[in-house]
Amino acid sequence: MDSPTQNTSLQRLQNVEKRIVRVLELAGGVMDELANPTGPRKEFINNQCREFMKMIKVPAFPAFIA
Repeated sequence: MDSPTQNTSLQRLQNVEKRIVRVLELAGGVMDELANPTGPRKEFINNQCREFMKMIKVPAFPAFIA
């Protein structure tokens, strides 16, 4: 049976995985938009890049602070 520590570690790992997937989706969306034959939409690029920057910021890890 998994210990509570293992469950917490697994949850953190799953959250990191979700963040990585989202960052890659955002980057791919920007690349697709930049390749748009009619030209990129500035507002779309701005929104994607803003969210990308928020996602890549390193959150505080309380487990490492103690």
